[in-house]
This record gives sequence, structure tokens and C-alpha cells, in this order.
Amino acid sequence: MADAGRIVIIPKGEYKSNITYERLDAVEYNNNGYIALKTVTGITPTNDGTNWTLYVKGTQVDSELSTASSNPVANKVVAEAVNDIEKEIGILSQTVTHNMPRIVPKDITLYITDGTFYKRLNGTDGFDLFEDIYAGDYIKMSRPITCPNQDSSTATTGSQYVTIIGLDALQGNGDNIVVNYHHAVMTAGQGFGGVQHFGKHRMNSTNTTVGGYVGSEMNTSILGAVTSSGSTASDATINQQLYAEFGSHLKTTRELCSNGVNESGYNRFGSNTGCSNSWAWGNFQAILMSEIEVYGSTVWSSSGYDTGNAKMQMPLFTHNRQAMDNRSSWYWLKDMASDAYVCNCDTTGRADYSGASNVRGSVRPRFIIGA
Repeated sequence: MADAGRIVIIPKGEYKSNITYERLDAVEYNNNGYIALKTVTGITPTNDGTNWTLYVKGTQVDSELSTASSNPVANKVVAEAVNDIEKEIGILSQTVTHNMPRIVPKDITLYITDGTFYKRLNGTDGFDLFEDIYAGDYIKMSRPITCPNQDSSTATTGSQYVTIIGLDALQGNGDNIVVNYHHAVMTAGQGFGGVQHFGKHRMNSTNTTVGGYVGSEMNTSILGAVTSSGSTASDATINQQLYAEFGSHLKTTRELCSNGVNESGYNRFGSNTGCSNSWAWGNFQAILMSEIEVYGSTVWSSSGYDTGNAKMQMPLFTHNRQAMDNRSSWYWLKDMASDAYVCNCDTTGRADYSGASNVRGSVRPRFIIGA
């Protein structure tokens, strides 16, 4: 479990410039009370929000925090600050614990049908935060999700199950639309196994990656534009099908994705056969995962423009290799490998790449749901 650091405010009396103060040390200076926000030495307390924060104005800070104190106002402020910090630590602890999968993942479809899933996700209406919900748990949808316009030689039905690969794993994600609510990151699969895709489709009609991920056929036509209306028609995009299943619980996220390729740029092949060289923020619902989100590191990704903001491995994949790839099919990732190749997670268990027009690639995007 991650070290949360100190969670208790410690009074240090009158400020002295030659003393090193640690985060959450409380001092008195000019008859005001300040709390250190990080380790500081010789930085005069002010309400700068970087080194210090003002928490008591115009009164002395207690040398001890007790109900018998001569300064109960300061104590009240300190107690409230401690309570806020303890609440945040509690959320952190729950998030870490529930991102560790059960030995045997659980079918939690009942929580969708009985209306308690989002209450459990938010810790409301008498439920604890993430109550009986863990990474690896899965939901059976009302119908399989299958991408449109598959090649007849490789066409296959997609998964009817989606699996949680992270709880609050995209917290803080985005530029001007930030994910600041409790959510579940989902992808195709049934716990550690099952059908781990929504059908098969090429990335582009030819072996080119010139438009990057943003301009790919996969993104524009198969996953499709952000939608607020569902459809189960045979030509419905994956976003439309997901919206038909989850409605407004299917959330829109801001993602930083490649939108251009330098066709003579150098890549991880060690050759000048192309690399991503530009990116842009955009609105997405279903989006292919990056190498880092799957493996925890880059392998064949051509440049940092491929990764963008998708820079953290999904928690389920950290703990279970089979959930990453049960070898039933290989699936596309959003990283370009060159001006002709796109990265994928291979059936043999290795990180790989394939020509952008390969129709055998499975479609396994991530998306998030929330209240």
C-alpha cells in the first residue's frame, strides 16, 4: 500500500527562521497561525498556498491541542483540518484496497439491476465507498457489444461482459473537463478471462498512420464520436452501443492523443520510418488503451505524443496478467509504432505491432461509468 505520509498536525510554537519545518507543522508568526504545506527552511510564513497556509488569524496557536486549551477557536480549526485530512486518507485507503482484485472476480450485475451500483461506487445511501466492488469484478450487459463494418473474413461477436480495470483510476484526468468524481474504468472481458474484445476491425483502410490516433478510422468510425443517444443498430458505433447500455452513466473524458505523424521521424525500431509528432486534447467516451495503461511502460510506442495523458497502468493489469491478455485474441492499442504500424497486445503474451490495415485486430477500448 502507498505511504500516505504524515496525517497529523504538530504544533511547533513560535516560528524560527533557522528551523526546518515539515509538512503539517503548525507555527505562530505575527500573532497568526500557519501550517507548513511542505518541508521549508527560512521561508517566512505567509498565506502563499505553496509553502504555508494561514489557518488561524489574529490569535495565538496552542502549544497543545486539548479541550482545556486557552485557545479553543484555534483547536476547532485544527480539528477540522485533521478531519479533512483523515477523510482524504480514508478515500485513498479504500481506493488502493478495492483496486486489488479478489482471488475469484465476482459477477456484480445484480448491483446494476437493483440500482445500488452507483450508490456503492459513491459511498452514498448507507453504503461504504466501493462497497463490495473490486477491480476484476464484471457486469453482464443486456446484449453483446460488437463493432460495425467488420471484414467478413474475421467477423466475430464481441463481449457481453465488461470488467472493472480500475476504480477512480482516472481521478484528476483531463485539461478543462477534469474527472473529479468516483468512477469505474471498464473494458471488455469477464473478470480475468472471457471474450476480451468488442469484435475485430482494422485501424485504417491502408497501412498508414499519418493522422495519428485522432484521425484513424478506428477512432472516427468504429468507436465513433461522443454521443448522448444510444443505438443497437448493426451500423451503430461502439459509443452508441455503450450509451444504449449505460445511458448518461457513460462519461465523457478529455484525452491527449496523437494527431500527426512525421513519416521520416525516428522510432523505437531505430529507423526513420515515422513517429508521432503532434497531439491534441479531445472529448472521448470509448478510447483504445495506451501501452503504459496495459503494460505499465512503453515498448514499441513511437514517441511521447502517443502516450499523452494515458501514463498510468490500469490497476487490474498490475495485479493479474491474464486480465491483460488471456491469449484468446490480440487487440489494438492507441500508440503508433511507425508511419505504417500500430501497437497491439499480442495473443502470445508479448507487446507487438501490426500493419494498420490488419483486419484481425480486436477492439478493446476503455471507458468510464459514474453516477
